[in-house]
Amino acid sequence: MVELKRRSLEEVKALSKEEAVEIMRQAGIVGAGGGGFPTYFKYKNPQPMLLVNSTESEPGYWADKLIHRIYIEDFLKLYEAMKAIFGFEQIRMGVHEKDREWYSDYAEHADGLFDIAYVPDKYSLGEEKTLIKHATDKKVPRRVEMPDGSKRPGLPLDAGIIVNNTETLHNIYNALFLGKPVTTKFLQVFGPEFELKVFEVPLGASATEVLKIAGVDVENSSHLSVIDGGPYLNEMGIEELGKGDCFVRRTTNGFLLIPKGVPSKEFADIKTKPPENGVVSLVGKVSGVNVPLGGRFLKPATPLVSEGERVSYEQKIGDPVDEGFSVGVWASAEGEVTAVEDEVVSISCGSESREAAEAEARAEAAR
Repeated sequence: MVELKRRSLEEVKALSKEEAVEIMRQAGIVGAGGGGFPTYFKYKNPQPMLLVNSTESEPGYWADKLIHRIYIEDFLKLYEAMKAIFGFEQIRMGVHEKDREWYSDYAEHADGLFDIAYVPDKYSLGEEKTLIKHATDKKVPRRVEMPDGSKRPGLPLDAGIIVNNTETLHNIYNALFLGKPVTTKFLQVFGPEFELKVFEVPLGASATEVLKIAGVDVENSSHLSVIDGGPYLNEMGIEELGKGDCFVRRTTNGFLLIPKGVPSKEFADIKTKPPENGVVSLVGKVSGVNVPLGGRFLKPATPLVSEGERVSYEQKIGDPVDEGFSVGVWASAEGEVTAVEDEVVSISCGSESREAAEAEARAEAAR
């Protein structure tokens, strides 16, 4: 097994395709834009083009744009490394017209390493096939005939393209260069009555706890529902805030708070601004996590820990299985394993972490 460790640019460029793919698998990287498809599998069959989905089309979202601005130097290094490892002939960033100014620093660096395609300011451009149609001269076929005579829906690879979104590529950088597995998710908390905040949250954290840290009066907000996602692409998280809970998944990109019983699409015109304090990390600031060993497309990893064991942050707690799609799973918090059941590893960190985070949030609000 290839080791997850820090590597220089030259060391990363020297990795074989097979080594880089295995690092992605062990690190637990899946499509962070909401699809959750195992990223390593896309790279088993490299294509001529890498298309970076930087559109972040969901109304109100800012996390991906913040990631691109904060980590621009990392993305430039990653593009260089990905060309060397996978032989990409072209790397192209798909960016909404409205975000030209936001990505102006990238435009200054687009000197052959990559280029930028500006696409219409429409929600549909967040979908891979639509983005390919507008950002390239390629088109994904509607259906593809298989050797046995059957047909399947066309995929980006049928147009010679691999598509990844911003956070997915950020996770690839972390794994290849820093030896860091996926243990957190960037997400936004927002709503018509709440100013947007962006957090880096441990996987498996309680939505209710995250909202409390964000300053939401959970005990007196039963008129609100928590939507896991944005106005368009989402699932019901908590139907009545204060009753029940949901947890941060690998595909959770936001918690949208809206009046209970009102369709989320009613808020498709929501306007938000990037938070002044940028991305706030909640690593080490939650009282516990429930980390899934599997996921939407994933066969559950084999647990490597048992109840009563103490684990450290970024300790491996699940080994990918060989059958089907499966990825490594890592502890998103330090603490004691309280349960390993229903394909979930529960870790308790104690209540002090949450109290400290809430106190910090109150102090920030006061300032």
